[in-house]
Amino acid sequence: MSFRIHFHDDVPHSKRIGAECERISSELHEDFPELAKTEVAISVEGGELETRVHVRGKDIDLASTGKAKEMHDSVVEAFDRVKKQLRKHHDKVTFKGRRDGH
Repeated sequence: MSFRIHFHDDVPHSKRIGAECERISSELHEDFPELAKTEVAISVEGGELETRVHVRGKDIDLASTGKAKEMHDSVVEAFDRVKKQLRKHHDKVTFKGRRDGH
């Protein structure tokens, strides 16, 4: 699985946040093995830190955003949102066959 992180604008590079993002990305890949690529971009937007997470894989292309005063909080929010989207997509694909069969 490919992982990339970008710190834009005046956001200081943080090895701790980078490692945390990579860890969460690996956990997502364990839950959703069809994922092939995760990109994270952290920037300043309106006085807050904004984290954008974009995941791609077989039949998947999803993105989410998290905003907070603290970098860690914006990262957690963005990954939580993308995980919910992945779960929804996964359930839709999994249960579609069951609904169509009735």
